Amino acid sequence: MSRIPGTRVLFSPKGGTSKELLRLIKAAKGNIVVAAYAFSSKYLGKALSEALKRRVKVRIILDGDIARKAYSIDEWLAGEGIELRFIDVKGGCLHHKFMIIDGKILMTGSYNFTNESEFRNHEAAVFTNNKALIQSFAAEFDRLWNLAVLPVPVESTSVPPSPTEVEQPQQGPGPVGT
Repeated sequence: MSRIPGTRVLFSPKGGTSKELLRLIKAAKGNIVVAAYAFSSKYLGKALSEALKRRVKVRIILDGDIARKAYSIDEWLAGEGIELRFIDVKGGCLHHKFMIIDGKILMTGSYNFTNESEFRNHEAAVFTNNKALIQSFAAEFDRLWNLAVLPVPVESTSVPPSPTEVEQPQQGPGPVGT
């Protein structure tokens, strides 16, 4: 396989994707955008909440049908102050899975932001600092953000468990170049 500069691929299960995402979220300084079919990872949710407390702007778009499922943490995310919107697609779904950190790093692939993606499913996650790709995904995020609807407001009442109470992300082969 040829190597693409500034790009790295991680595979699940236990391939280190969530650990790399946690590292990138913790290093974020300006903004994080997420477009996802599903978001139930308490680790990533807590990390995004902590980023918000550091004044990092966090915006998430989720598939409306999946976000309303019991296992989703969308209500908690919104209650923490994270900007959240839903896309409701007639006869289909929002099936994107990507995150952009500070406009400099893109993660995309089959990897949902769930424990199943990290620990059970066979998934791929591509991390890249390719400017053209990042710009394309950022434009898609902005397009969807303008189409999406706001969730019903909620108050944060139940906090996801602390990291010691859930499965620990696995170490991947090393960070993506920034």
